[in-house]
Amino acid sequence: MAERGHWIFAAFYRRICDVGDRAGFAKVRVRLVGDATGDVLEIGAGVGGNLPHYTNADRVCLVEPDPAMRKTLAARLGRAPVPVEIGTGSAEETPYPDGRFDTVVSSLVLCTVDDIDRSAAEARRVLKPGGTFLFVEHVGSPDPKARRRQERAEPVWRRLFGGCRLTRDPVAALEKAGFTDIRTETVDLGRQPGLTKPVILGSARA
Repeated sequence: MAERGHWIFAAFYRRICDVGDRAGFAKVRVRLVGDATGDVLEIGAGVGGNLPHYTNADRVCLVEPDPAMRKTLAARLGRAPVPVEIGTGSAEETPYPDGRFDTVVSSLVLCTVDDIDRSAAEARRVLKPGGTFLFVEHVGSPDPKARRRQERAEPVWRRLFGGCRLTRDPVAALEKAGFTDIRTETVDLGRQPGLTKPVILGSARA
């Protein structure tokens, strides 16, 4: 049976990423993956927006479960300055052994995964002891009024944007998975919908 993919959303998402990068998200990408060193895994690599910025990695493995996204991703591998391969699986279940990677990267992915707790646990499993999880994610708003707006919009938002949730708490998932030294800061992605604010850039230690 052929894999199902979000073909319309994938084409739309590529345009969103290009607009977002021009509006300021490219600077956030540089900060995010510029700190990725050694053997790197990126979960939910999407259409490959981070590829040009892996300047300090030795090699990068990409996991992207959606076949529509993978098609675009495969065509963009040449943008990376280091060796890159695309693996099978998902954020919840990768094909790699325990302790394989020095760094795992998640870029606007934990909002979309089916099981955020399982995804965080899988990231920790494949990291070497002391390895680093780097992430940028939009999260549920701490403001009660803004949070209620997110909660009301979320059912429709999920259908329109490939399963994306507006109210996820990635820090709680990382803590539950056993990560330590979790550090975050709020960042500005430039032009973005108010429903996807705030956005946090962070790191955690396995």
